Amino acid sequence: MKALRYMIIANLKMTVRNRAALFWLLAFPVIFIVLFGYLIGSGDFNVTVGVAGDDINPMVAQVVDQMRGVDGFTVNTGSEADEMAALDEGDRDLVVVFSPGANPEQVAATIYYNQSNPQESQIAVAAIRQFFSEANQAMTNAPEPIVATVQGVDTKDIRYIDFLVPGILAMSIMTSGLMGLSSTFVTYRERGILRRIKATPFSLLSFIGARIFTQVLIAVAQAVIVLTIAVLLFDVKISGDLISLLVMIALGSLAFLAIGFFVSGIARNQEVADSVANAISFPMMFLGGVFFPMDLAPAWMQPITKIIPLTYFANGLRDIMIQGDTLVSVWTSVLVMLVTAAIGVALSVRFFRWEAQSV
Repeated sequence: MKALRYMIIANLKMTVRNRAALFWLLAFPVIFIVLFGYLIGSGDFNVTVGVAGDDINPMVAQVVDQMRGVDGFTVNTGSEADEMAALDEGDRDLVVVFSPGANPEQVAATIYYNQSNPQESQIAVAAIRQFFSEANQAMTNAPEPIVATVQGVDTKDIRYIDFLVPGILAMSIMTSGLMGLSSTFVTYRERGILRRIKATPFSLLSFIGARIFTQVLIAVAQAVIVLTIAVLLFDVKISGDLISLLVMIALGSLAFLAIGFFVSGIARNQEVADSVANAISFPMMFLGGVFFPMDLAPAWMQPITKIIPLTYFANGLRDIMIQGDTLVSVWTSVLVMLVTAAIGVALSVRFFRWEAQSV
């Protein structure tokens, strides 16, 4: 244990002294969050509206079609329960529920809005009311064909920055585990460090264990810094308990460290290791739901996202941070991380080499 402790301390010292590595581990994800956090506030007006009861009569169907034809409106139709659930999860800005009115010539429209975000919601409500006003003026078969009422509801108030932060955190942990470790171990092999360790009483298992423990500690420190910046600058809320969040971070770090070990085993030199790591990480970065929900991706692409470990890691972090879930609730993400780690370790042991291959 004493030798293992010394090796962990040595690894931490090497990491701290490597300024380039510190930038990619700590400063890079913080810069990402700060830039996105300040830039996304200047986007164009866009309202996502959920509609229930759009088939109640042709007049309502016509109004909904008109809403679909206006730039800035995204209209989704479904049952009242589904649309209200989407509003609660932050996937809708408003929900309009149509139902029979006081007489056969009238329709009642209840507009539900997110009252925890009153400024944007009131703008959206005003836009919906304008639609109804124009429809009422165009129809003369009743004094007021559409009778609208407005009702505020408490929602989770999920902003884009709340969605983004767990994704950036997952991406940075994936990058440091996959790309950083694969390159480091290939360098150790090329410099003969692994061969010298083999000749010492210090076992390979202890050496690798020390490296893994160091990387997990770095991932936790990375998470603390990123989340602190997000909370202080953008008022990001962490709904779940910190223990579940830290365990999920550790599991994700282990999974991508295992992949990094595998890459270091099959790569002949550092250039090959970097190329293979990039080939694995870049598709995951853009198809793992880091920057936007993969529900918005084309239908043919969505099955691909379901086989990417980063998708489950990012979703697990989001469910804990935003929804307040526990590890039991995100068991799918936990299971995928454990399976990924197990497969990565098995492949790492199979392809591990003490010495560099001769070219």
